Amino acid sequence: MPDQIPGSEDPRAYVTKPLLDRITDQAIDSDYMAAAARREPTGEEPTRLRRPGLWAMVVVGLFALLATTAAVQTSRNEDIRQTSRQVLVDRIEQRQDRISELHKQISKLSEANQSSESALNALGLRAEAASSTAAATAEETGFAPVTGSGIRITIDNAADGSEGGTVRDYDLAVIVNGLWQAGATAVAVDGQRVTPRSGVITSGAALRMNDVSLSPPYEVTAIGDTRTLAARFAETVSGAMIHTTTQDYGMPYDVENIDRLTLPAAPPDLLELTHLEAKSKGKGTQGSEKPTDNTDEDSEENSEGDREE
Repeated sequence: MPDQIPGSEDPRAYVTKPLLDRITDQAIDSDYMAAAARREPTGEEPTRLRRPGLWAMVVVGLFALLATTAAVQTSRNEDIRQTSRQVLVDRIEQRQDRISELHKQISKLSEANQSSESALNALGLRAEAASSTAAATAEETGFAPVTGSGIRITIDNAADGSEGGTVRDYDLAVIVNGLWQAGATAVAVDGQRVTPRSGVITSGAALRMNDVSLSPPYEVTAIGDTRTLAARFAETVSGAMIHTTTQDYGMPYDVENIDRLTLPAAPPDLLELTHLEAKSKGKGTQGSEKPTDNTDEDSEENSEGDREE
């Protein structure tokens, strides 16, 4: 309730006016008075009525700021993407160059590998040839046993026991030399392989070869062509000589072809290689011929003379 009665209203009417009406009127008047007090002296709208426009400007400003920020960020991201793309392109080109270099290296290595394989194959063929040559040489020189067809010559002392009918070292030497001349590739006497270092010697009443005693009947075996070896041996001087000797002194003598013969290797102490060193320029070591007995022709002739005497 106001302390004073409104000036425009009669006090008597104010007093007699119902209380509810007075409260309602006073409330409406108070609202109008408050609205009038908030008005600017120039008559502009109250501040509350101008706030929507201000807020719109603030929102637009914020939107513009956000748009600008987004544009700047987008530009920066685009620069980053362009930079990253260029980096990736550079890396790809580097990898491609590296791959190209690796392909070239692979090509060179492939060519080198092919050359090495060719060289290896050539060495393999040479090794096989060398192995075959070594095997053949070992068989011929007595370093390895040998098996094949050939002939077997058997000679024995005369039945009457005469001194002239006794088989001597030079008789076996004549047979061995004749077999080499006839084309034999390997020879053994009583199972003892004949090598360049072998020799038949007389030791008392016994014969020895490779430091092993021999006993009659003596068997001389030779590897060779059975179709021609016996005939060619008979045609040699050694073959004719031994044939005559056995006929003159009644010494058992036989030659037969054998389809399969096995000649052992020489004893280990005879398989050591020896050589002569050249003592002066122009002089070299002389290669040995086919293994022969150490009894030469002069000793054969002397021994034959002794037998005749």
